[in-house]
Amino acid sequence: MEVENRYITIKGYTSGHPSESDFEITSAPLSLVIEEGSKDMIVRNLYLSIDPYQINRMKKHSSSQNSVNFAEQIVPGKVSKF
Repeated sequence: MEVENRYITIKGYTSGHPSESDFEITSAPLSLVIEEGSKDMIVRNLYLSIDPYQINRMKKHSSSQNSVNFAEQIVPGKVSKF
């Protein structure tokens, strides 16, 4: 089964507190296939929040981006794997 996957991306680097205009909703087709007998499941995410450390990741440069590898910069338009 193929569905429309909607996800939120940042339009550009933020400065200060992010606002709704810093984001956009994008969509792409997504294939939902689970092999028979698999213990995999499909989960639908209904809500999104921004943790405080995410705000520093959305800036063009922040000292926290260099302190730990999981706080690296989020690049606008690029898919991030968490």
